[in-house]
Formats: sequence, C-alpha cells, structure tokens
Amino acid sequence: MRQLIVTAILLSTTPVLAFDAITYKGTLGRSDILVELTDPAEGGMRGRYSYMRVGGDIPLHNLDGIDSIELAEEAPCSEETCILDADGAVTEPPIGGLWLLNFSADGSQLSGTWAPADKPGKTLYVALTEIGRRTLPKGSVLSPMGLANSAFSQIYGDGEPFTAATASYDFAKMDVALTEGPVQTLDGSSFRFVGDPRSVFAFPRIVALADGSSPEAANRALAERHATINLAAFSCLNTAYSGFSYSGHGISMDGGSLGDFDGENIALGYLSPTVLGWTESGSTWCGGAHPNNHFNSFVIDVRTGKQLALGKVLKDWVATRKIGDYDAVVDQAAALEAPEQYVWAAGQSLIDYVLDNYAPGDAGFAEECGIEELITTNLGLRFASDDKVVFTLEGLPHVIHACTEDLLTVSLSDIPDLLAPTASDYFPSLLE
Repeated sequence: MRQLIVTAILLSTTPVLAFDAITYKGTLGRSDILVELTDPAEGGMRGRYSYMRVGGDIPLHNLDGIDSIELAEEAPCSEETCILDADGAVTEPPIGGLWLLNFSADGSQLSGTWAPADKPGKTLYVALTEIGRRTLPKGSVLSPMGLANSAFSQIYGDGEPFTAATASYDFAKMDVALTEGPVQTLDGSSFRFVGDPRSVFAFPRIVALADGSSPEAANRALAERHATINLAAFSCLNTAYSGFSYSGHGISMDGGSLGDFDGENIALGYLSPTVLGWTESGSTWCGGAHPNNHFNSFVIDVRTGKQLALGKVLKDWVATRKIGDYDAVVDQAAALEAPEQYVWAAGQSLIDYVLDNYAPGDAGFAEECGIEELITTNLGLRFASDDKVVFTLEGLPHVIHACTEDLLTVSLSDIPDLLAPTASDYFPSLLE
C-alpha cells in the first residue's frame, strides 16, 4: 500500500504562488548531509537531500504524517526496479528509506530517525539545523524536481548571483575541502588549479596579481563559475532517480554518472591585474538527443569580477539582443555597462578583418568545414600572453563542433583601427 501512496505523490505537480524552501544541515547516522524541504505551512513537505561526500541529490516525498513529518526516500532506479511505461515514465518508483522527523520547540531544528524500507527495524538517527531558506519563484512545482529546477532557473536562467541567499541549499553543497595544484605563473601573476573531489575537474584560482592588487573579486567569480559547473555535474547523478526524470537511457544503473563533467578541460590563457580569460571545453551528456560538445571562452574584469564587455576593447564587438527579449532595440551604451544581460557577436569590420587575414593550415579541412562561412556566423575571441587577441570559432553545435579551430592570433597594438577608445583601460601596454 505504501508503494501505491508514494507513486501517487511522485506524480503530483502542484504549482505554487510563493512558498519558502528551507535548507537544513546535519547528520544521518555518521554521514554529513544537506536537506532542502518545502515549508510545512504549504501542507505536506517534499524535498531533496545530499550526502556531502557525494554531491548528487536524492528525492524525498511526503507521506502525510499526522503528528510528525513522514518522508519516503527514493532508491536509485535499475532495469529491474524501475519499469517504464510507453511514455518513458517510471510506473512504480522504488523506495529506499523512510524518515520520521519532529521539529524542535523553536522550529529551527528537525530530529528523528531514518530506516531502510526493507528493514524498518534498523534505524539511524537524524539531526538537522536550519541554515537558510529561499522563496520559490512563482509557478515552481512542489516536488524534488521542482525544487532543483527552480534553483537552476534562478542561477542559470535569471542570472541571479550564486550566494547563500539566492540558493542556500546548492551554495552550502559547495562547502567542501578542495584539492590544490601547484602554483603556476603567467605574465607576472600567479595562479593554481583547485578541484572538488566529487566532480574531479580542476578550476583556476588567482594566487597573486603582478601589481600586488587584490584578486578577491575575480576569485569570487571563479568560485561561482566552478560551483555552477559542479551543479550541472551533480544533476547528472540525480537522473538515477525517478523523481529527477530517470529515463533509463544513457545513464548507468548504479547511481547515475557525472555525465563526463569529470573530463571537462579548463585552460587559463590570460591573467593580468585587469583582465582574466579562460576556456572550457569537453563533451558532456546525461540525457537528451545530443552531447554538449563545446569550446567556450570567458573573459572577466579582474577588478570587479564581472563579465568584461569586449566592446570596450574591440569597437565592433556588439550586443545583438537582450537576453529574454528578442524584439527590443539594443542600446549599445547600456549593453556595455551590463554585458551579462546581452548576447554579443562580432560586427562586420571584425569579420572582414579575419576573412582577409585567415590563412588555413589545411586547405582541405577549411573547405570541408566551410570555415569562411563559419567565420561570419561563429567568430569568437579570447586573449593570450603579450596582449594578443586570438580569433577563433565558437559555439559550433553537434557534429560540426569538430570544425572548431583558432583562426588568427595578432597583437592588439597591431590593430589600432579595430580598438575601442577604452581598450587601454584594460591593456595598459597600448599606451606605451
């Protein structure tokens, strides 16, 4: 009977107007865990939890306890335990554990027991303390998947800063000891790569800048980007569960996978007291029609930790539209002050410059890929040592991603006609 009740709950998709999701930190037995639950004022708590040593989430579903909080914890799917219907939905999700919790007198703590579903006489003690909460966006669904989706939409879609206030549960999940690589130097500044042992791939942090200024703002931005990639990796682990859209396709049956995020390649290419640039490349996939084959460049203003508006360096790098608004006329001056709110691309003078100066190393490859046409649609850039700009191809989808290549490298000082008046604010060598 309990299996039937839980199945009905798993299919519940109740949208909310405005409710809080509450984050708790504590222990289950000897293991450190994080738990996010919907506000009990909504009536019936739903949620997700994570072992800090793992990073992925496990769905929790309300069992309508009368005098206490009763939750059912899902078990990972396997071919035997999760049978899919004709639409690819799990018909009877397996239950791995049962929670029985009670609030403290002041409501800030939860305590109780966890028991395996197949051995209810064996229990572990649960102790949780509230550490934060967030208001769910309007239209969020009260379910484990709804909680995860709402956090992703706030961080990725809405562009909110990744902080304890905006994403208390996911932010707290990043509080683990990082591995540290050796200190390296680049043009007088120093950095090292650090790694989250759960997701493996390494990401840079600045150790010292050449002029002795503080790298705090830039390191904060690097940590935020590192964390958002971690969350994407952990979301692949989540797909082992019916409550997180298990489909049986492409995911191992032993608890999901990291979706090859553990093979993500991060390379730091430029570091000065004013500009930081790095690339992210790889092929990640945890469901869907195609893997995410990608090679992307990122450039930030070291002094602010914000995305650098490349139009302040190259005058014909322009905003083509505002994110989320396809019809608005773009105010280029406004876009330069809030570059993260816009989609950017090379203007015609930059495209013409690269077309005029591109010399293919392999004429056959260039012709087969249609490199000249791709330059007009997918021209990207990044910066390299000695204040050079590297023109490259970026954002090529699916199979054509194999045509990604660097096209042309040139010193900024050699292209004065292409530079914006503010270029020297970021590359002081241009004043020499």
